[in-house]
Amino acid sequence: PLTALDIIDGEHRSLAAVLDALGRYVEPLRQHRVRPDCDVFATILAYIETFADRFHHPKEDEFLFRAVRERTREADPVLRRLQHEHAVGPAELEALKSALLRTRGGGERDLDEFAFRLESYTRGQSEHLRVEDCLVVPLARRYLTPRDWEPIDAAFRAHRDPFFGIGANGPIGGLMRRAVAIA
Repeated sequence: PLTALDIIDGEHRSLAAVLDALGRYVEPLRQHRVRPDCDVFATILAYIETFADRFHHPKEDEFLFRAVRERTREADPVLRRLQHEHAVGPAELEALKSALLRTRGGGERDLDEFAFRLESYTRGQSEHLRVEDCLVVPLARRYLTPRDWEPIDAAFRAHRDPFFGIGANGPIGGLMRRAVAIA
């Protein structure tokens, strides 16, 4: 069976791909070459909200981060930062969704606002993933025992990425094809 680290790696790669695809829209939006497809963006943002904010981040906080904290204080500043980002992420996503809705029939100012929020969100979340992968995961590998991993593995196996295995024909694939076409 997959370990928590295998699942986290896969989930982070999926989220990174989504963030990259979203980020490819920033410049074309700023240059007013495209208008966001509100239905596609709403689907993607709902995926992030449902999966990352409701399942992935709570498991990191409750299981992985807690276990690392119990074994070492070395990660405390980073874990505080990441947990703060988990806490404020939903509000940032709501602001992005509101900006998206204003682009329906809105003017250039609304597009600029959406582009600004989109860039800020995608950069922030990408950096968040980088910190988890480059700092927290290595510390977890170093300090956690096989017994520590048992509840973490079980928690991450319990809920899987809803887009896992859907492939290029799903909403994520459609977003990526469009992003590549306009970039």
